[in-house]
Amino acid sequence: MPQFGKPDATGRSSGALTGRRRKIGQPPKDEPWLWLTRELICSPSWRAMSVNTFRLISFLLMEHANHASRENGNLMATHEQLHASGLSKNLIRDAVLEAEFLGLLRYERGGRWARTNTPSRYRLTFYADRNGNPATNEWKAPTESAIHTWKTNRAEARSGARRCRRNKPKVVSISGRQSDL
Repeated sequence: MPQFGKPDATGRSSGALTGRRRKIGQPPKDEPWLWLTRELICSPSWRAMSVNTFRLISFLLMEHANHASRENGNLMATHEQLHASGLSKNLIRDAVLEAEFLGLLRYERGGRWARTNTPSRYRLTFYADRNGNPATNEWKAPTESAIHTWKTNRAEARSGARRCRRNKPKVVSISGRQSDL
């Protein structure tokens, strides 16, 4: 039977871990660590994540830890970094949109304009931001039925776009080579 600490004046355990048991349950020293609540992990938003969205969130969690958990809202990620961390280049945008719909992150889109490359900036909604504002916990809002409807609509839109690309007419030039319109 586990012991949770020294008994108090009433003879009951205080609930506080002592000695070796407390050291075992602590985060590692000199190593960044992150916490995720049970409520977040059990939420419909967390459970409905696709693999690519999970990879995106994992990358942003690593960035958050790399910056001592002080740069949330200013977490940067380029397409090249996300691709190197395991996301497919053509699915990065879908992963970002899905994570935003699920309420797990908010982002400011970057891009390449006038010979500059500005990375997108992300904020994980389940942590406080860099300005000291508390977590917004936007992941609590989507219901299972809303998530299912959104995913169904996204799948239909993608299949419709694929059908349009497949049925695109080809133009044959006089030289005999095919080219797209």
